[in-house]
Amino acid sequence: MNALGGDTYLFAEIDGKYGVFTLKELYELHNQVHKIRVPTLLNERGEKTWVEVEGVVSFGMQPLKRITLSRSRLYTEASENTTIPAYSPNLFSGIEEQIKMRLKSVNELNVTQDHRYNDTFLLTMRFPLNLPEGDQTDWEYGFTLGFFLSEGNLEYRKHKNTKQSLATLNGLARKKGMTLEEYLNYMTDIQRVSLAIGRSDFERGYVGILKKHFKFTTFRKVSENGYEIFSSDLSLIHMIKNYTEGETSHNKHVKNEVYNRSWKFLEGILDGFLAGDGSFHKNADLFQVGITTNYRLYNDLIFLSKTLGYDIHLHNGRFTKSPAGKLFYELSLSISKNWHRHSALGLVREHIKKIEDVGEKEAFNLVLKPLYPENDRRAKFNHLFFTAFGILVSDAVKVLDRSVLNFSLPVLVSE
Repeated sequence: MNALGGDTYLFAEIDGKYGVFTLKELYELHNQVHKIRVPTLLNERGEKTWVEVEGVVSFGMQPLKRITLSRSRLYTEASENTTIPAYSPNLFSGIEEQIKMRLKSVNELNVTQDHRYNDTFLLTMRFPLNLPEGDQTDWEYGFTLGFFLSEGNLEYRKHKNTKQSLATLNGLARKKGMTLEEYLNYMTDIQRVSLAIGRSDFERGYVGILKKHFKFTTFRKVSENGYEIFSSDLSLIHMIKNYTEGETSHNKHVKNEVYNRSWKFLEGILDGFLAGDGSFHKNADLFQVGITTNYRLYNDLIFLSKTLGYDIHLHNGRFTKSPAGKLFYELSLSISKNWHRHSALGLVREHIKKIEDVGEKEAFNLVLKPLYPENDRRAKFNHLFFTAFGILVSDAVKVLDRSVLNFSLPVLVSE
């Protein structure tokens, strides 16, 4: 039984649209007869593609184990008899190595106190989304959205504005080329967007980017170096509504629509967020990020980073004090736009750090449509796919047959 946790996240293409979904959500979508594809490893050259999902299997409640990787702290959860691609720790030890990636059951994985001698998993460095490149304007819109996610809040009207006469509302609707119903929905119940900014945001040009496409009121000083700016610009409000959900730091997160616009838009979102909540450490070439307890946004930062091909590392959370002296729990991670570890063909390997019991959870797995006939030498790639954390796993069909995936992988060592 190849069972993965139902809350395992996957990038998926649903009826031609990209998004991030849990296995449980894909189970429900498949039952509704949606066409689903997920990313997979296509061949020994490291090329990736999208493979069709023929079915999603529910295994009910199962005892699961969490397998955590040593460097990134990314993880996957599976039952102890789930087969998973793993291989020896010396994969990248020479100029060229022959990958012998054996399908092992979770309870056979080699894990010791010294993770250097543990089995390793294969991770993709980037997901193969087929998106237009986009332009500078796309990046600027994305930057504004990302800055809102890090530093913004939505303020709602107490009562929707209905004082105008029906004739006036109909006239305004016609000017917008809308029906009255469409116009009333367009006239949102959000009163304004507020953004917290600092003196350095002016100096670095961030405020100039925010004001380039949207109207903001004059800023209000709230502390020695802190300000608030406000916008009632409907174009900004609707962009936020179209691409995000939530209104405060505790519940804001992106919608799947962000993954269907352009690469520049995605890049802008993450750059805007890091401009607000990231601290760049030049010597380590990474951004350190700490946010309040909002796991959906935390995961969004992971998925955006993996999509853009950035190296992501999770860290232990900690209790910290706000400027007002309030104690809160902070989630922490770091993002590097450059990879400073062994990689080849868009893939990296990472040692397992630990395996621990996580109790009984709902378990599922996919059944993938084979890419190749079973008598084809490439059939070894038929039953593999990547989770949204980038980890290569096997589907529900791949039983423990001691199959070995053999192919040569050149080594690219970062300077």
